Amino acid sequence: MSRDSEGQEANSSLSKKTRSVTFRIDSTVIDELQGEADTREISLNVLVNQVLKRYAEWDRYESKIGMMPVPKLMLSTLIDKAISSAKTGGIKEVEIYRDLIVKEAAQIAFNLMKDSVLFMKKHYNLWVVLSVLEEYMKVSGIKADHRIEGSSKHVFVVQHELGENWSLFTKELLTLIFQNLAKVKAEIHTTPNTTIAEVVLR
Repeated sequence: MSRDSEGQEANSSLSKKTRSVTFRIDSTVIDELQGEADTREISLNVLVNQVLKRYAEWDRYESKIGMMPVPKLMLSTLIDKAISSAKTGGIKEVEIYRDLIVKEAAQIAFNLMKDSVLFMKKHYNLWVVLSVLEEYMKVSGIKADHRIEGSSKHVFVVQHELGENWSLFTKELLTLIFQNLAKVKAEIHTTPNTTIAEVVLR
């Protein structure tokens, strides 16, 4: 989701250096990887590069920054269950409490993000934060897209399929990111499974 991601990807594909390295790997692991490569209709070499790239960019940091894999179903139903329980318990105007929970969760995520980003990338600014978010979404199976319209309008689309509450959380988190790191206000719209942020960045 970085501003120059498209150009960087094009350039990097031309400038990246490769090396031939020989490893001794358990044959059963090779068989499993080959089967996965065949299923994806890609070469074993491409798959191995994808696996190693994911490890280098994300997996090796997960435990160090206190992250753990969480089933998407749990993420999508956690707040829903809390709201349902509150309604069952007779609490009125539950949506107010839902909004407070979402805002607090986004603030906590934003506060924790700085240390994690600094640990992983050694830099902390808008584009580095967005690139880390993009990596997180990629490994989590969340679709993300970034396009530039005109000279300065950036449109970020996050399609998560986790429900309305997750859309609201994503909206609050992106609002905090743009307000605090770019000093701009983003126009953000949500659907039950998608969050779209439009922001002018110069």
